[in-house]
Amino acid sequence: MGWLKQKWAALSRSLGLRIASMVGLILLGSFIIFVSLLLNIQQDFYYEQVMREADRFSSSVINATNHSMLEDDRDATRNIINNMGQQEGISAIRIYDHDGLIKFSNRPREVGSRVDKQSEACFVCHSVDKPFDQVVTDQRARVHYHEGYRVLGMITPIFIQESCYTAACHVHSKDQQILGVLDVSMSLKWFDDRVKSLVMNIVIIGIGTFAAIFGIIGVYIAAKVNRPIGRLRLGAKKIAAGDYTYKVPVESTDQIGELAQSFNVMRDQIRRRTLELVRSRWEYKNLFEQVPCFICLIDDRFDIVRQNSHMQELFRGTIGMKCYEVFKQRKSKCDDCHVDVTFQEGKSSGREHCGLKITGEETNYLSYTTPVFDEKGKVIYAMLIAVDISDRIELQKALRASEDFQANLIENSIHGIIATDEDGKINIYNIAAQNMFGYSPEEVIGDGDLEKYFPKPFVEMVLTAHLGRETEQTRLIAQEMVITSKEGESIPVRFSGFLLFDDKKIVGAVGFLQDLRMFKKLEREKQASDRLAVAGQTVAGLAHGIKNILTGLEGGVFVVETAMEDHDDELLPRGWSMVRNNISRVSALVKDLLSYSKERAPQYEETDPNLLAEEVCALFDMSAQEKSIEIRRDFDAQANRMFAIYLDQRGIHTCLSNLIANAIDACALDSAKSEHHIIVRTRLNPEGFLTYEVSDNGVGMSDDIQRKLFSRFYSTKGSRGTGLGLLVTSKIIAEHGGRISFESKEGAGTTFTVVLPPGKPKEKKHNLFDSSDDKKESAADPGVQTNPVGSIESKQKSFEA
Repeated sequence: MGWLKQKWAALSRSLGLRIASMVGLILLGSFIIFVSLLLNIQQDFYYEQVMREADRFSSSVINATNHSMLEDDRDATRNIINNMGQQEGISAIRIYDHDGLIKFSNRPREVGSRVDKQSEACFVCHSVDKPFDQVVTDQRARVHYHEGYRVLGMITPIFIQESCYTAACHVHSKDQQILGVLDVSMSLKWFDDRVKSLVMNIVIIGIGTFAAIFGIIGVYIAAKVNRPIGRLRLGAKKIAAGDYTYKVPVESTDQIGELAQSFNVMRDQIRRRTLELVRSRWEYKNLFEQVPCFICLIDDRFDIVRQNSHMQELFRGTIGMKCYEVFKQRKSKCDDCHVDVTFQEGKSSGREHCGLKITGEETNYLSYTTPVFDEKGKVIYAMLIAVDISDRIELQKALRASEDFQANLIENSIHGIIATDEDGKINIYNIAAQNMFGYSPEEVIGDGDLEKYFPKPFVEMVLTAHLGRETEQTRLIAQEMVITSKEGESIPVRFSGFLLFDDKKIVGAVGFLQDLRMFKKLEREKQASDRLAVAGQTVAGLAHGIKNILTGLEGGVFVVETAMEDHDDELLPRGWSMVRNNISRVSALVKDLLSYSKERAPQYEETDPNLLAEEVCALFDMSAQEKSIEIRRDFDAQANRMFAIYLDQRGIHTCLSNLIANAIDACALDSAKSEHHIIVRTRLNPEGFLTYEVSDNGVGMSDDIQRKLFSRFYSTKGSRGTGLGLLVTSKIIAEHGGRISFESKEGAGTTFTVVLPPGKPKEKKHNLFDSSDDKKESAADPGVQTNPVGSIESKQKSFEA
């Protein structure tokens, strides 16, 4: 019995039991409230259903007996009442007249009897002296008991209709509004059984749910609360007994688990602090001896009274000597002695100073002095801790020399060097950069507007790095560009720039600028010389072609003269056609030679790029239609609205004409397709770069033809071409500072793309070939281009001026 009492006492103190009981009571109360509300809602719902059913049934009875009553067919009315009263759930059907006499009923014994107006069925309407004309549905219903079960009775007034007082067989007065009342009684036995069944099911489910939840909560608390708390109690007892080996298992990540983990941490801390107390005396004793620096105690007479082993090894026999004799080999204390400061002010002091080793060598020390007080707060010793920093001083000197060398190297470099710090501000700006830009160092140092000095890709890379986004550490931006000096001069330079890292952290960026003005001048002179040489070689190479053209002219003249002598009107047009064709050939050849060999500056004027393209397309529409080729237009409607476009109309007209003519020839040579088309597009990007694109679905070009496309004397038309068309086109694009490129696939077609820079002529300060992508771009003159440009694998070539 005593054991049982102890068990009950322990159980009553159990936190788990209390939690489970409280949760159980809350669940029980919640369940009772829930069941009560649910039963009321269900009961009201079913009762409203029965009310609506009774009302509908009453209306059905009135509608069913309407005809027989109008015909005064009492037998038919009686049969209808009896038949409808036999339906399941119908207890009684009665029809009263206005005097309370039962005229019809499914209970024959009730017919002819009179009911009291104060009865339950009549009181609703006759509760006042004059009966109500209308009563709401809820007031027309009543519930009473019949043969041991509840019955729902509903009365429905039968109102007079026009046919009731106009018929010859009736004597009802027109002023009589209610002829009688229909009383329908419906059994509620099924309703009461349904509610009882619902109550029983809900109670059973509720009890089962409550028991299951209470049991689950009890088991969970026993496993997740009582057992961990028991382990904590056991651990606390073991720690109190001095046993620090017991570790409480951590089986969860909730607060109980955190409590167990905190308990283990507390146990470890108690054990560690206990061990620290044991080791502290030994540690403090050895700390003074084993630290790798000079430690000594100095009294107020500047005598060294104690020193550690490290100092003893270097300064043997120095106990009892003055500190200034040991470290400085002086006869008196130093003027700025920080040991004296410690004694006088009672606070720590430190400084860096130069001294002498016992061997006489000069060395540098970083020393600190700390006061040692007695129980009265008086400074009795100054503890001096000194570290030999000679190596660091030597490294600082070497670093200073290296920095001076680098600074001289940067300042005296022939290339411009501009660097930024980790905040994106310029902090290096050498003399060569000053000579290029014309800005003084005071105007540039600290400037954060990097676009004045660096190309846009490099600025974007720097800004991306400063925003903390990922970037390639080894990424190098290398390209040719044009900078603008303070005086507005455009200077071509070769730029190379990269980010500076220190242990994967970005500390700045540096850019190198090589002045290309002399190189560009020599290059232009060489290009002009090569172009004239090519023109001469071309003329020599085309001498046979020119001879054939002249022979054709002679033949045409002969045909014309013969036709005129013979008055042959049919032969004369043929002769003139021969003359015109050969004149056109020689004219085009001479124009191409002049365009290619002559150095000229574009004549810029404001141009509608769409209108220019339309003029060229219209020029070739007729010849294309003759070969069943469709020229399609795909013009950018915003091309002449967003920016003012300045072009050499004559030059660009020639370029587009050459490209469209080549496209027509390529489609004409393709017999594998039934339909051919050429698409001429214009595009203007947000930065103002204008793009012309000529695409065809002709024969395309093989890899070998693509490699030779911009070579001298090469024509895809064989003996019918001179090879000057694309060379002239590329030269005109070069004069605009633009780029021409193409994509082609044999059997699929070719697309030529011309990109022209924006702005007025005086604002054209850079060319599109200024890019780091050497595989797709070239700055060589078209006349001396001998190597294929671009990647053969990607089927894309580009030729840029």
